This record gives sequence, C-alpha cells and structure tokens, in this order.
Amino acid sequence: MLEKNYLWRIYWQLAGVIMVCVVIALAVVSYFSHRVFERELVPETEKKAATEGASIRALVLKATSYGIPFDALYGVDKTFEEVFSENPEFSYAGITNSDGTLLYHYGKEPEGALVHFHSPALLAAMRDPTVPWQVAHVGPQYIVSLPIIAGTQALGVLHMGIDSVFVNRVLLEVMLDVLVVLVVSLFFTLELLNFMAGARLASGLGEFAQQVERMRSGDFTATARVRANDEIGRLLRRIDAAVDHLNVRYEHLSGELQDRMRGADAAGREALKPALAALESLAKRFRFGATPAVADGDEMNLNRIRAPLFAFILAEELTRSYLPSYVNQLLVTVPGISPQVVIGLPIMLFMLIVALGQPYLGSWSERVGRRNAMLIGAAIATVGFLATALAYNLYDLLVWRSLCALGYAMVFVAAQGYVLDRTGQTNRAQGFALFIGAIMVATVCGPSIGGILADNIGFRYSFAVSAIMAFLSILAILRLPAHEVRPAAARPSRGPRLREVMALIVNRRFMTLTGLAAMPAKIILTGVCFYLVPLYIVSLGNTSAMAGRMLMVYAVMMVVIVPLSARLSDKSMRRDRYVSVGLIISGLSGLLLLLSDSFLVLFGVVFLLGLGQALSIAAQSALVAEHCQEEIRVYGNDAVYGVYRLLERLGNALGPLLASLLVVFWGYQGAFVSLSGFVLFCGIAFTIATRGAEWQPEPARS
Repeated sequence: MLEKNYLWRIYWQLAGVIMVCVVIALAVVSYFSHRVFERELVPETEKKAATEGASIRALVLKATSYGIPFDALYGVDKTFEEVFSENPEFSYAGITNSDGTLLYHYGKEPEGALVHFHSPALLAAMRDPTVPWQVAHVGPQYIVSLPIIAGTQALGVLHMGIDSVFVNRVLLEVMLDVLVVLVVSLFFTLELLNFMAGARLASGLGEFAQQVERMRSGDFTATARVRANDEIGRLLRRIDAAVDHLNVRYEHLSGELQDRMRGADAAGREALKPALAALESLAKRFRFGATPAVADGDEMNLNRIRAPLFAFILAEELTRSYLPSYVNQLLVTVPGISPQVVIGLPIMLFMLIVALGQPYLGSWSERVGRRNAMLIGAAIATVGFLATALAYNLYDLLVWRSLCALGYAMVFVAAQGYVLDRTGQTNRAQGFALFIGAIMVATVCGPSIGGILADNIGFRYSFAVSAIMAFLSILAILRLPAHEVRPAAARPSRGPRLREVMALIVNRRFMTLTGLAAMPAKIILTGVCFYLVPLYIVSLGNTSAMAGRMLMVYAVMMVVIVPLSARLSDKSMRRDRYVSVGLIISGLSGLLLLLSDSFLVLFGVVFLLGLGQALSIAAQSALVAEHCQEEIRVYGNDAVYGVYRLLERLGNALGPLLASLLVVFWGYQGAFVSLSGFVLFCGIAFTIATRGAEWQPEPARS
C-alpha cells in the first residue's frame, strides 16, 4: 500500500504540474485574446454604424433627388426605428443641416451632442466628399458622423450613436466566455489525464499491489499475464521474470535432490535427509509453480467507466441552457394548454421517462449485460439528439426527446450497475466517487459550453454537437471489457411491485424523507434550473450563454460543497440536520427576487440554490437506510430504494410543470417566489417532523 500511495502521489504531482502549465498557457491566451477583441470591437461596431448610416443616407438622397426639401422629409423616424430594432447597439440617430442644426432625431440624445454637432471642425470635415465618416466619443456614446452630399452641395450630417454601455457589456460577455472556457478547459484536461493515464495507472498500481501482497504472503506461483507497454508494465514484467526464474531454480533444486536420492546408497540418503527436510519446509512456507491466467483486475475496469459516462452525460448537459428557448422556437398551439406549459412539456416528459424507466432497467441491464445496455442506450440517445436537431415542430420534438430520455436512463442505470458489480464493501465509496465525479464534471462543463454554442452556431447545430458527444461515448463504451462481473452472492435486482409502492406511499417515516425532502429538492432543481432560469434570462434580453454561466454556478457549488457536506454529515451522524438546512437555504433562494429583479439578485438565487442542494443531497439517500430499516427488512432493499428513486424522479418531472403553471398565473418572479416558498415550507416541516427521539440513529435490526 505504501508503494501504491507513493506512486499515486507522484501521479498527482505530475498532474498538478501539467495543470499549472495549462492554466498559465490558457491565462496568457485568454488575456491577449481579450485584448485583441477589445481593440477590434469598437472599430468593427463603428464600421457597422457607418454601413447602416450609408443605407439611411442613400434613402435621404433618393428623397431629395425627387425634389423633397431636405428639412421636410417624411418617415425618417420610422426608418430610424426599423434600424434600431435590428441593431440593439445603436442608441441614438440624428440628422443635422449643414450649419449643425438638428432636424431629425431618434433615441436617447447624449449629453453634449448639440455642441458636438455645431463643432466647426466637424462641419468643415463633413463638407469634404472624400471624408467617409468621423468618430467622436460624446458623453456615454460613440458618435459616427457621415456627410450627406448631393453632387457638390453639402446638405447636412447623419449621426449614429453607439452606446458605450453596450460595448462594455459585450466586452464583459467576452471576458466571461473566456473565463468559462478557461474553467471548462481545466476540467477537460483533468478528464483527459484520467482517460489517458489515470485508468491505466490505477490498473497498473492495483496489479502491482496485488503482486507485492502475493509475494509477501509467500505465493510465488507464476501467472501468465499480458502487461501494458508502460513503466509499471515493464516493472511488472521484471517481477514476472524474477518469479519465473525463482520457480525454475526451485524446480531444478527439487529435481536434482530427487535424482541424488535415487542414486545414493543408504548412507548417502541419510546424509541427504536434512536437505530434503529443508526443501519440504520451504514448500510448506511458500507456493511455487504456475497458475492459470486470470482476467484483468476489476480496479482497472472500474476506472474505464469514467470516460464514456462523462462523454454521454456531457451530451445531455450541453442542452440545459438553451432547450427551453429551442422549444419556444418550435412552439405550436396546443388547444387548452398555455404556451408556457407547452415549453415545459419536453423537459417534463424527459424526466418522467427517466423516473419510470430507471427502477426496471436495472434488472434488464443485468440480463443483457452492462456494456451492451450502455451501447444500446447511447445509440438510442445519439439518434434522439440528431433527430432533435432536425425537429420540425413540437410534436416530433417530443418523440425525439423521449428517445434521448430512454437512452439516458439506460446508460445511467447500466453504468451504476457496472460500478456496483465491480466494487465491494471496501471500495464501493471510491467507485461511486468516480461515478458521481464524472457526472459533476459534465454538469460544470455542459450548460456553459452549450450556451456559448447556441449563441454562436444556433440551436440545431448545438444539438448536433450533443449527438457527436453521444457517439463518442459509444466509442469509449466499446473499450469496456466484454466479460461481465457479477458477485456470486448477489441477488438479481428488481423493480418495486405495485403493492410495495402503495404500502410505502402511506408509510409515515418513508414519506417524511421522500415527500418533505427528496421530492421538493428535485422540484425546485428542475423547475428553477432547467425551466425558469434559461427562459427568464433570455426574457431579460440576455443570451443562452449567460443562462449557461448561471447554471455553471450551480454545478460548481455542487462540485465544491457536496464532498465536504457528505464528510461532515457522516462524521456528525445528524444527516437530517444537513437536509433541513439545505432545504431551508434552497427555499430562501427564490425569495431574494422579492427584493429586486436585478441580474445580481438572480445570481444570488442560483448560488443559494446550489448551496442548499449541495448540503442536502449527500445526506438524503443515507437517511433512507438509517431510518427505514424496518421497511427494508419487510420489503427489501431494492423495493424501498426503487420507490424512493421513483418518487424522487417524479419530483424532477413535476418541477417544470409546476413552474410553467406558476408563470402563467404570476409571471417569472412569482414562479420563483412560489416554488421557493413551497420548498421553504417543506424544509421547516421536515425539521419539525424529525425532532423526535425516533429520528436518532438506531442500530440495524436482525
């Protein structure tokens, strides 16, 4: 174990050096990229203003060519309004005569504009037909001035104003995108390191530890194995060679002693008896010879699951920030159903299929094999993503998202079973840490990158990227071992029966944990993060990329806080208190919008929601085993946890439905506040319900 831990420390030190180099390189590239963009943004925006201004100028000159007086033009304001509706960066437009007197204007006039319009230098330049345009910073705006000249006669000047606030906002957006890419690149680098080196290192170190332990216990039997062509593999081959040499010497010594015994006389055999006794003692203390070749170690195969799981979950997470907006784009009128509810239907259907399918897909994946189940699920999801990118309207979109949901449930359950099959009591926590880690990293990377993709290449191509990621996960799944590992003592898993579902639904202790904690936590998660946040941010005039950044805040809180809260709740053994505090914090999150509807407050909403969920999520499922021992004894572990997961995921499905209905009646802010108030009430009720002595940790019943 010492040697294994030492080599792992070396690996993490090398990984740390690589990460530092990546951070420095990305920081330098990000800094200079932002500087270049900042330097080029204003000139490019000015060129756009000049281009739009030239179109307006052409209309003015065309009107004056028909004999309409320059100071009596009709429809100038309407033309300005049309240009502004298509170009949000423009904040002011005006036309002056050759003396600088303002004739027509639209938008917010910047302070000092009239003085600028009468500037002798500007008026002189605008009489020169060789001057294309001039730019000046007037108040909070950049004013692009174009001369209006008919033949040789200077009629006046067209002024287009660009709001510097818009420019600063674009620069901020770019800086945030750069930071997002920086963070995502770090997580991707860690995943690539784990994919390229971590899994192989884990398998090599596991094999090395097993070999050392075998020799320490006196087992020097030779085993035929295929070693990797790396440093640990070469070290293991040298150990194999030494073991083979030791076995050859033992066989040679044993054969030589037997030959001498057969050829010796009575006195010689008597003299050889001490040597024979020593050889027999050696054979009792140590094992020599050869053993059949064995399959690859489970630790190696366990680590292989991370790459395909990360790629597949990332494919779905990429859609989180823009899926509601995409649905809104394909919206059709459904009689009797509000458009807000219709937008939530694909999300609700996805969660419902996952909720109903997961309890029963576990036994199916056992029958067909975990690897085969993952391949089937990933293939179905790939088709679903690709078809979603080509969706014609809401109706076929629902079909394709149903395929994505079915594939997601298959892969998730099969991957979970893969980890269970290859772990025992000693390393199960480590296995699920690897499983959850892949999901959390995908949750951090997906929404932010998905939002950036949607803003730059559109919704359909972004879904095509998800299809590519799902296809890549298939290639990674093919690297998993074809043989299945099933513990001999393990019973086949099964989904809960209807009578068990009904019995647990009316069980007070079980429903206290499920109805007051697990379901409300999932309702606010999907209702706020998957439905309200993406739509509300877009309704405020922001982009899908900004929605992705908001969801990234939630994911980062989960990655940072969940391990800490899990460790602390296990140490204190008062997991119910962590669930209570988490629910109350989640419930307080949306109430912040009662103070203000500003963007900063929305950031606080997502931050508090992430903090609350992170505090409670690790302890919730542990409470089932801790406080529902009698129910587990009566109905079985599969039934209790199956119903728990079923109801929990039904909460996932209810979240978008409730949020959309609340938006219909009370708007976005009312929906935020109402959902949060409901969860706050559940958190307080859960706290009161778990104050009794019966909720103290109790020993398992035999």
